[in-house]
Amino acid sequence: MLGAVFAIAGGGGLYSDTWHHIKGRAATATLMEHVKQCTVEYQRIGEEMRKENAPCDQAEEFQRRVGRNKVAVSRDLVARVQFRLEDGRTHDVNVDESRLGSYILAPGATLPVVYAPDNPDDVRAKISWEQVQVWLTVFAIGIVCLAVTLLGPLASLFGWASRRRTSRAWDETVSAPSRHLHRH
Repeated sequence: MLGAVFAIAGGGGLYSDTWHHIKGRAATATLMEHVKQCTVEYQRIGEEMRKENAPCDQAEEFQRRVGRNKVAVSRDLVARVQFRLEDGRTHDVNVDESRLGSYILAPGATLPVVYAPDNPDDVRAKISWEQVQVWLTVFAIGIVCLAVTLLGPLASLFGWASRRRTSRAWDETVSAPSRHLHRH
């Protein structure tokens, strides 16, 4: 199961980034600021689960008042970037830092990005060999895990079929002379 998860994650990530790069539009983005964004998850009695973005200080205060077991707060680092669209308009968007790899960049720095023309909020770092290596490594780990997991059952399946054919051929070989002897 773990092998399948790794293989699907690695293959899917590689496919997604490659397709985004092929269909996307290249741009140069300016890092405006690093933002700590919080998401609050809670459920009121008789209602569906809620998931809302909130300033981190408010989210943490809400969690302290209500209780950690009733309110979950997740923190994400996002980069607010600005870039020019194909039509010349300027576009601002908050992007997960992991998609851009902009953790160590200072505000004001520029970085090459690729955005989806039909959804300019879908912005990713320009694909690099390092990204491809990560996805290929995850995919390879998954394939190796699947091979190790399935090697035993496949070997026994093919081994059983091979033994059965060998056994049948042996039976025919051994019984052939006796059939020949009975005819005379």
